[in-house]
Amino acid sequence: MRRLTILVAFAGSVGCAPVNPSQSAVVGQWKVEWTCGSEVLELQTDGTYKYTIDFAAGGQATDSGRWRIAAKTEPLVGAHVILQHALETCSVFGEKAVKPERRDRELETIWEWGRMILSFNPDTQGFTRG
Repeated sequence: MRRLTILVAFAGSVGCAPVNPSQSAVVGQWKVEWTCGSEVLELQTDGTYKYTIDFAAGGQATDSGRWRIAAKTEPLVGAHVILQHALETCSVFGEKAVKPERRDRELETIWEWGRMILSFNPDTQGFTRG
């Protein structure tokens, strides 16, 4: 029984699991580098965000607005940080958007390898603390 407890504790500390953080737990700077470029997201305590992307294909875009957190509602899905009416700068395949549009952008909170990430695509790394 003791070995099973140790194994479960170890797996939980290095594996991947959805989390349900408070708004204050996600405040700060987040970064990701992926096919589309280098993104920086600053979540501020007053519920606003600043966003910048340096595109891999050249150029830069910036955006700002309001954000909120939607609590976890399902066992296998983490809470979502929602960037309200955000500029969608890249496709899900990592291509620079020809004509960026606005929509709510949802980032799932996941505990992965001992740290929280904000995931926007299960096939990419996701935002990590900057």
